[in-house]
Amino acid sequence: MNGEPVRFALFAEVFAALAHPKRLEIIHLLGGGEYTAGELVDKTGLSKANVSQHVNILKARGLVHCEKRGTFCHYRLTDPSVLETCELIRRIILDQMEVSSRHRAELTRATPLRPRAKA
Repeated sequence: MNGEPVRFALFAEVFAALAHPKRLEIIHLLGGGEYTAGELVDKTGLSKANVSQHVNILKARGLVHCEKRGTFCHYRLTDPSVLETCELIRRIILDQMEVSSRHRAELTRATPLRPRAKA
């Protein structure tokens, strides 16, 4: 139990790295194969500096690997299970949306409450 705080802190760091829409987009793109920074700029619409910032965060958390070839750095996921994790979260979100949708439908079918008339 002594290592629990460290373990949870490491979990939090990885989740923090994934907690940005553009970083998730980069993860999604890299799930399809390697990309250079320039290709990620083209695909995401971000500036080169922004892509570099986001990729550095993902690299620091061990989610993305850079392989230098000539003057280009080719980025790839370190492990395909990163995508599996994102898919699991997507399914959780879809389940939550379904429950909310069901609750909304039930609420619209319910008899509306009417305010009491003042005496």
